[in-house]
Amino acid sequence: MSVYRQLIAVISGVIIVLTSLWMLVNIYADRTLMIQQVETRAQSGATALAISITEVLASKNSSRLDTLFNAVADLGDYEKIYFHDLRGDPVIRRGFSAAKPAVPDLFMQLIALPSVERTAIVSSGWTKLGDAGVVINNQRPYETLWASALHTFKWGGALAFLGISLSILFIHGRLRAAQRYRVR
Repeated sequence: MSVYRQLIAVISGVIIVLTSLWMLVNIYADRTLMIQQVETRAQSGATALAISITEVLASKNSSRLDTLFNAVADLGDYEKIYFHDLRGDPVIRRGFSAAKPAVPDLFMQLIALPSVERTAIVSSGWTKLGDAGVVINNQRPYETLWASALHTFKWGGALAFLGISLSILFIHGRLRAAQRYRVR
């Protein structure tokens, strides 16, 4: 193998390894950010639900509680929403079937987003009435991460190709100049 091909192989290998590492770090950072966003959304949803339940319970109208849960279910990507009394017995609960995310199974196994559940205290004044909770459906986060990963792969591949191409041109030019100098 000529020196030219050895240099191209080594530099191409380094560029591919560095680009791959950049892509993995980027995907991991996106995953971490997505988990934080889902946790924040879950806590906000649980808190809003608890505040709304407090208002509904103050009105002493149980049909409004059912209406509230139906409305909340339409507002978020929830897998489950619930209200438990002080003993932990369910007062009202809604569970929703989740569609499988439109991403490859291998991607879901590698990324493995945790199930996020958050609760908030339902109270009237200083009296605790129970806990409201939500569990977030991970379909949308998986699909968002998949789209981001595809975007990262496209840019990473393009940058690696550009880097390798420029390296080939540079090495070719330097070796040709060295050969001309040697001939003189």
